[in-house]
Amino acid sequence: MGLFTQSALVFFTIGIVSMLSHAVKKWVMGEIKGKLVDWYWSHPRATVGAIMACIGGIATAILSGALTDYSVGAQLLAAWGIGYSADTLNSQEKWK
Repeated sequence: MGLFTQSALVFFTIGIVSMLSHAVKKWVMGEIKGKLVDWYWSHPRATVGAIMACIGGIATAILSGALTDYSVGAQLLAAWGIGYSADTLNSQEKWK
């Protein structure tokens, strides 16, 4: 499967949405002070790093054949996990 297919777009979308859900979790837990959007705009290097990790992780999984069919639950969870974990690069402690 290539990187420019409908299935790939679905997996990239899942990754980005789950990356943002991890940030929401951090905001709800009080790890992110202020508005969530402000955190992303105030820390552009961390934001770009997290997005690149997410996109790179999803692309690697697609090209390796691990993500091929978004109707398979395990593949959805794998894409979700890649995006969720990519946001850990966006650490509050590092950028305070």
